[in-house]
Parts: sequence; structure tokens; C-alpha cells
Amino acid sequence: EVSGMRPGVAYRFNIINCEKSNSQFNYGTQPLMYSVQEALNARPWWIRVGTDICYLKNHFSRSSVAAGGQKGKSYYTITFTVSFPHKDDVCYFAYHYPYTYSTLQMHLQKLESAYNPQQIYFRKDVLCETLSGNACPLVTITAMPESNYYEHICQFRNRPYVFLSARVHPGETNASWVMKGTLEYLMSNNPTAQSLRESYIFKIVPMLNPDGVINGNHRCSLSGEDLNRQWQSPNPDLHPTIYHAKGLLQYLAAVKRLPLVYCDYHGHSRKKNVFMYGCSIKETVWHTSDNATSCDVVEDVGYRTLPKILSHIAPAFCMSSCSFVVEKSKESTARVVVWREIGVQRSYTMESTLCGCDQGKYKGLQIGTRELEEMGAKFCVGLLRLKRLTSPLEYNLPSSLLDFENDLIESSCKVTSPTTYVLDEDEPRFLEEVDYSAESNDELDIELAENAGDYEPSAQEEVLSDTELSRTYLP
Repeated sequence: EVSGMRPGVAYRFNIINCEKSNSQFNYGTQPLMYSVQEALNARPWWIRVGTDICYLKNHFSRSSVAAGGQKGKSYYTITFTVSFPHKDDVCYFAYHYPYTYSTLQMHLQKLESAYNPQQIYFRKDVLCETLSGNACPLVTITAMPESNYYEHICQFRNRPYVFLSARVHPGETNASWVMKGTLEYLMSNNPTAQSLRESYIFKIVPMLNPDGVINGNHRCSLSGEDLNRQWQSPNPDLHPTIYHAKGLLQYLAAVKRLPLVYCDYHGHSRKKNVFMYGCSIKETVWHTSDNATSCDVVEDVGYRTLPKILSHIAPAFCMSSCSFVVEKSKESTARVVVWREIGVQRSYTMESTLCGCDQGKYKGLQIGTRELEEMGAKFCVGLLRLKRLTSPLEYNLPSSLLDFENDLIESSCKVTSPTTYVLDEDEPRFLEEVDYSAESNDELDIELAENAGDYEPSAQEEVLSDTELSRTYLP
């Protein structure tokens, strides 16, 4: 929070306790600002601001405790300049568009009050209480059975599970916006969402680290630990949300209801686009250069299908940024433990950039909440396509119907959220005139085209009007 400013004066801000060695602040990201004066003038939204933005090493050294035993590692500074339009305003700065615990509770409450119970099965439970005594919500979504006939009840009970989670790292607020898009889509009335509910039972933990979110931590829980490094042996007292989420997954495995897909939504500070990390024995063996073993490994490559589908239908998603290597340092993360211990082959981390895209329709744009919500909706559509590809007999549909479905998908993924808690224009999107050093190439992965159908953006999607885009030019 900043107050007491004079208009027209350039103020320089230095945030000096960053730890990553690089950041997208060097490649186009701007911080966000909320002005109380602007809000009083009917413009209550967060906007990208700042010039002369740089992320650099500073002269402060981290203690051995902060650096995990490596004394002498440097801190890094985010530096930026802002001129304020109003005198004696009160302004707030944020790393990314905020999404609080209260926002989640309100969003779930609105979804709960607006759905059709004859069509949608929706249940909100408490997975557990956190260290601080906050409730960790667990949401179940599927379609109601067609009737009380035995075969309909059996189909209802035997649908495969999809398990989703988000916000284990409190500072990755973009993960919550993607999750909001997923929840909105799953609870919507359009026919493809109904097909999806009839295909799966969704178990969703939308905020795995409520304490960290409430207390303003960037990465840790209230016990000062990275909860995404506790999945191998979570402590029920110190890491209750991880302990109980893992317990629920273990229970599903024990009753022979192993989820078809597990995905943990995250945010990424050093790469552009949206992409996935998955798990592959073969690629991990190749990565370690153990060639003798790699020849003997036989592996179903089904873990690649969902990201390939998403690269065709989601404009922000980039297949070439994905990785399926299991690194030693990631062995205690959700993705790897759910794959290795629980046996879910399609176990992913989905990373959304904090900056923007360097490919596709959104190339050169900083990402906004609409694009993140759209990604959450497109993820759902990807699951429906996955169902079609993994159960071809069940979905032997004429191509004309699939074309109709594509039109529905396009219309339903343009996020016009009934539960957005600020005005419609909650943030403008920004065009950047910056020549980025690309972190991923633009090669088109066409392997899936025969099965999934080519994704052709509509003319409406291709043209971004001046009224829809606020252009800001970075120095």
C-alpha cells in the first residue's frame, strides 16, 4: 500500500528480497496497481503499470537458513518507476491479479446458489482444517443420474474420477483464476459441460494452502514450508491439507477408483505461455543418459495426449514448453507422488505464466484474468476430447455433431462470468511492443490432428478490436 503521493512525480520502487535468479520482469511483465481514487470514479480494477522495470541481483546476501544451508546466495531486486495520476491517493501494488481466500468462498457460494440441482450434482465439503483453523474446501461436481433406474445409478456411481487442485503456492494467484474458469465451465448450462459432467466425477481442492493465502505468504505455509515438497510423507499436524488430499487419492486407489487425470494448477515466473509438466519413465531415463536401460523400457505414451489436445484448442497453451522429465528435485511434489505412489499415469502440473505469451493468438500480450479463466475452461474441453479418444466406441459421433460441439466450445469459452465480483472490465489487456528472446519455439505439433480435429480460431477470435485492447508500449 502506498499513500500521500503527489501527481506527476516519478517514484522509484525497489523490492529487494526476491530469490529467483531471473524473472519475466526482465521480459515484459509489469506489476499491477489498484487506485482507490480510480475506484471511487467507477474504475475499480487492477491495471498494469510501471516503466524502467528491471530484475537484478543486489548486494544483500541471504543467510544460510534462508538459502537452505548455502550461505552467501544473493537476493534480487525488482525495480520499477510509477507516476500517480491523483494527489493523496491510496494505491496498492501486486505481483499478479489478486485472488483471496474470501474471493474463493464467495465464488463457491455463488456457484452453489445458482446451479440447477435437477441437472448438476454439486457438493461442497471441508477436506480438513488448516493449522490456523481455516476450512480447506473440497468440491465434488458431476451430472445427476438420468433417473432412479438401476443402470442409471450404476453409470452415475462408476464414472471415472478427475482430481484437480490449485494454489499450493499462495503467490501464484493466476492458478486460482484458471481454477475459477474450470469451476465456471463445469457448472455452466451448455451441452458440452453437461457431457463432461456425465463423463466424469470431479474432485476439486481449489486452494491447498489457505493459511499461506490469508497471511500473504508467497510460497510457504504457516509452518514456513513449501507444501508442494511434502507429498512423500506429509505430517497430519504440520501439513494437514496435503495429508488429507493424498489420503483421499489413496482411498480412491484402494477402492479401485483411481482417477483418470490428476492436475495441480500453478503459476510460473520465468517462462511464458501455459504448459504442463508430466511424468515419463522413458524420458526420465533418457534425461539421465542411462541408455542401456532406456532400450528396455516400454511405456504407454498416453500421458502426452491431454497436453497435445490443449495445444490445439487453447490459444495460451504451448506444447513445446511442456516437459515430461521427472527430476530428482521434484520427487516429493504432487505430480510425481501421485504418479509414482498412487499410480495415476496422467498426473500433471499445469503452469500458467505470470507474464504473457510468445506464440499463438495472444503473442505479445500480457496475460489477464479473462485469458486465465479461458484456459481453465479449455482444460475442461480437453478432458472431453480425452474421453472421446480413450473411449472411441462410446463416442462414435458424426463429424457434423463434432463441428457443432466446436462452435459451442468457442462460445462457452469466451468468459462472461456470472460470478465475477468486480465490474465487467475487471482488467484491460495490454499489447506489448517488445522483441522477446523466445523461451519456446513456435513449431506446430500436428500429431493429434487426425484424431482431435484441427483447431481453427473463429474470425471473431482472430481480430482483437481497439476497444478490447488497451495498448501500452514498454520502453
